Amino acid sequence: MRRERLVSFVSIAGLALALPILLRLVNSVSRFFVGAEGRLAAITVEVDRVLGPMPQPWRALAQGEEDLLDFMDKAGPQVAEVKTQYVRIDHIYDGFNVVNREDGNLKFDWTGLDRIVDKIRATGATPFLSLSYMPLAISKGDIVDEPKDWNEWALTVQRTIEYYSGEKGIANVYYEVWNEPDLFGKWTMGGNKDYKKLYLYASRGAQAAQVSQTFKFGGPATTGLYKNWLDRFFPFILENQLRLDFFSWHRYDANGEKYNEDVENAQQWIESHPYFLNVEKVISKMGPDSEKSGQNDTRAGAAHLLAVTRELLFKIKYGFTFSITGPWGIINKPRYEALKLLSRLGDQRLAVTGDGTWVKSFGAKNGDTYQVLIVNYDPKESHSEVVPVTFVNLADQNFLLRQITMNGATLQNEIATTEAILQREIPMTPNSAVLLELTPR
Repeated sequence: MRRERLVSFVSIAGLALALPILLRLVNSVSRFFVGAEGRLAAITVEVDRVLGPMPQPWRALAQGEEDLLDFMDKAGPQVAEVKTQYVRIDHIYDGFNVVNREDGNLKFDWTGLDRIVDKIRATGATPFLSLSYMPLAISKGDIVDEPKDWNEWALTVQRTIEYYSGEKGIANVYYEVWNEPDLFGKWTMGGNKDYKKLYLYASRGAQAAQVSQTFKFGGPATTGLYKNWLDRFFPFILENQLRLDFFSWHRYDANGEKYNEDVENAQQWIESHPYFLNVEKVISKMGPDSEKSGQNDTRAGAAHLLAVTRELLFKIKYGFTFSITGPWGIINKPRYEALKLLSRLGDQRLAVTGDGTWVKSFGAKNGDTYQVLIVNYDPKESHSEVVPVTFVNLADQNFLLRQITMNGATLQNEIATTEAILQREIPMTPNSAVLLELTPR
């Protein structure tokens, strides 16, 4: 028995000693085969270099027509758990019977919409209201048609803002003119059904609103980012001295680089309209797939969310994950687990270098804890690598290291070091993510 234990101990010890060599061999082989296709990551976290406040564009969720009446009944605690700052809803006029006509005059009833808004606020979030669609009481035809009287559309927007940013006293509500106008209603920038006119009268309503709280106003929330919309929209805003606090669009794409391209294009196009250099950029609906389920409900969808978040830091104000519940819903699915990882991050950003082609990372500081979130997004489900992660410029010698994965599994152990650096090698399978937390003891 004693001999068997000795053999077992020697085997384990040998494996422990050999593991670093095996890991380095795996990476060496990987680097040989990766070749010109891409580069492997080698992450370095500078624990003494705080870059400033951590932007948090992920703290925004969107809900469409699906489950609109009761989605907060199903998901309120989960929305709160991931520290959501804004919840976007559309269909606010046609979905809640807000606008009616009585004795020839418009009458507004906020009862149904209040039910949702109050539950959003109960989670700690603020409503982001898409001013859509056209109330039947004022429409020429259906809910995506023009109004019979444009001044009644302006009045509808005015009363909406006065109620939520005035009477209800909600600070910092976002009001977005329409939802995907190029799709729902076939609005264009010019022509017979001109979005500019829709925005003009909505803006007049916003300017006339008497409120007690600050709010944001903007649009156009198109199905994608389109240069002709921006180039015709911005001069119209300036010419008519209209309000535009944020410029918004939607993006559904499994290619994470498309999001970065959008932002770079938007910034380049805006630079030719220098009056709008400080306008906020908002992706008011986003996800890996515009179709129901698909990649939205997979580990790849969760890794996509984290990788896109990494790309959008400091580049946009918010990116609204679509949606909370329903066929595109995230609750109790992998994308929600990704948001739970993000919600653990502290409010200070640490300097991190060494991203690769597949593996991306960003660091944070939460109190005394140093954090780095690492994601390997690979929609082809084929790339794995072992990532060296090094914490440098450490002042302490004893630490607790936690490794937290997207499914909530946590591995932690105490570590002592006599040097100012600490390195670990983290295996990253396709579409995996891990949050490392290093806390001085």
